[in-house]
Amino acid sequence: MKTDATSITKTSLEALTAIAKFRRQRRVGSAWLIGDRRVATKTIEALEQKDLVREVAFNGTPALVLTDEAKAFLAVKQ
Repeated sequence: MKTDATSITKTSLEALTAIAKFRRQRRVGSAWLIGDRRVATKTIEALEQKDLVREVAFNGTPALVLTDEAKAFLAVKQ
């Protein structure tokens, strides 16, 4: 799936950059705490549907991982 700048919102872009920047991520209620930012679960679900983010578990703890497509997208944006 090819993602262009028109199909991603500003909030989604900020969430992607936060996931790339911060290692510390955890779920808090109906949101994710990524570094010092709170990101709604719906935003993460939208990124998962676009195949930009995957939710994986490390030792039973859920974490968010950027796909190669998301890394390439962020490299172009910077």
